Amino acid sequence: MLRIAVSLIVLSSIWTSAVAQTPPTPAAPSARTAAPARPAVKKAAPKAKPAAQQPVAAESGPCQIGVISAIGDRFSVQHVGLTMFGNEYLEAPIENWGIDDLFVAKVRAAAPGTAVRKIAYASGAFKPYYQPEAKLFRNDRNDLTALVRQIAGTANCERYVVATKARVSVDGTNQSIEGLGVYKNWASPSGRGVVVAHYLINVFDGRTFDIHRAPTRSFGDVLASSFSNKNDNMQILNNLEFPKTPEQVTNSALLRDSTRNLLTAQLEKYLPAYIKGE
Repeated sequence: MLRIAVSLIVLSSIWTSAVAQTPPTPAAPSARTAAPARPAVKKAAPKAKPAAQQPVAAESGPCQIGVISAIGDRFSVQHVGLTMFGNEYLEAPIENWGIDDLFVAKVRAAAPGTAVRKIAYASGAFKPYYQPEAKLFRNDRNDLTALVRQIAGTANCERYVVATKARVSVDGTNQSIEGLGVYKNWASPSGRGVVVAHYLINVFDGRTFDIHRAPTRSFGDVLASSFSNKNDNMQILNNLEFPKTPEQVTNSALLRDSTRNLLTAQLEKYLPAYIKGE
């Protein structure tokens, strides 16, 4: 019996040792740790649409005509009194009327198939030209040429079409109005105002910055205009509440639309001759 007990003890020890040396069977992966998660595949960022690049390409590509418009920042309001003490004048900002963009659009319309670019400039760039320091001798032409050359910079356009304000007397009085504006005098009927658009167009050579000769009007055009009751530079308004503050000017749909319509009619009539160089 002792031998049998010893044998059983020995066999039990051998089996226990074998079990201890056998590697454990790997547990089946659970649902939480079944397999390492694959890194999320990042979606490629959508490519910019070609259309969004067109304005940049247009501004950086070849330029046949560069347009510099300096007439659409301010609107003048002039009331001419019976005496100098009755004169009233104010100015209002009108950048939101889109006058300068309208000028650029009309240049494009007058030059179909031509690469036309709007030339931007810093706010106030034309102030020294419109309000120059007092000098014994001043040459407006030279001052404008120097300013246009500076603004053009490296645009390298073949030519530049430039619009600047002109100052004109009001009904032969000693008062004047500049650029875009509206005026009335002491004798004007109630509700009557005259919207005007006075400006100059000059075309500069893009290489030398010489000013091209302005197109000439035929004798027939001059004769026809002299017998016409329509003045191309003004539009009479008979239902105008004359503005008293800059805010009333800026927010006036009547003044805005009348000015844009007057300017459109002028440019469609005269601008093609400047573009063609006739």
